[in-house]
Parts: sequence; C-alpha cells; structure tokens
Amino acid sequence: MMDDEINFVALQEYVYSHKLTDDYTVHGLDHWNQVEYNGLLLAKETGADSIVVRLFALFHDSCRMDDGFDPEHGPRGAALAEQLRGKLFDIEDQRFDWLYHACKYHTHETVSGIVTVDTCYDADRLDLGRVNIPPIPEKMATEAGKKMVRKMKDVPIFKVREWIRSL
Repeated sequence: MMDDEINFVALQEYVYSHKLTDDYTVHGLDHWNQVEYNGLLLAKETGADSIVVRLFALFHDSCRMDDGFDPEHGPRGAALAEQLRGKLFDIEDQRFDWLYHACKYHTHETVSGIVTVDTCYDADRLDLGRVNIPPIPEKMATEAGKKMVRKMKDVPIFKVREWIRSL
C-alpha cells in the first residue's frame, strides 16, 4: 500500500474506535478534524507534506487518557502510528520519521526546524481557542502560523475556528 492509497476514512474510524477518552472531549474528533484543516491550510504556504499533516492530525491526540495533564500522550500516539504503519497505512521512512517526531514532541518542543513537523505543531496550536487559550505568534513554529495568529488578533476566541474556516 502506497501513501497515495491511504484510506483516511477507514484509518480515522479505526483510530477513533480505539481511543481512550470519551466521545466529547476537547481533544476528540472535532479537534482532530480542525487540526487537519489548519494543517492543510498552512501547508499551502509552508510547503509541508500534506499526507504527514493529515496523519499527524489523526494520531497526535489519539492516545490521550483524558483532557487533563497527560505528558505521555504524544509518545503513545507516535507508538500507535508505528503499530499501524504497514497495516492500515504506509509512507516512506523519512515521512514516517517526521510523523513520529511531530506526534511524540508536539507538546514538548516549540520548533523542530523541519517544515512539515513545524506545520503540524502550528496546526495544533491554532486550535487552542477551543480551551480558551489564544494562540500567540511567538509560540508558533512557522512564519505562516505566526502570520495567521497576528491576523486573528481581533477575532473572539470562540469564533477562531469559524474564522479559520472562512479563509
């Protein structure tokens, strides 16, 4: 199975059906979908690998125990991606390394220096409004992410998703 043959619907169904949290959490499916949207939007400017961005959106919070402090959820999400690679999806080694790194370190690293990984980080950070935390430019990893946060400065926090989807 090559990366252009990934069945993202089936992969999402599998990962979602094996998640560790309740259906309605701030780190659940709505967040995963928004991170994917954010990442694909950013990737148009950053040149990030869109397949890795989409996979990151799916795996990065997939193994959270709850919505509270869970510093090991990223490494668990990375391990799940590794477990499913070759079974439900497959990508080349370099791309998988980016995915694994982005999942593992998305809450511990501000900037990786790898455009695809940094785009994943910003895709997640752009959705901080869902927990009433406004994203700030200095904490974004890409210039595209910083630019977007600067543009949203006058958008009410509860309207950020709607604003992003209007771009």
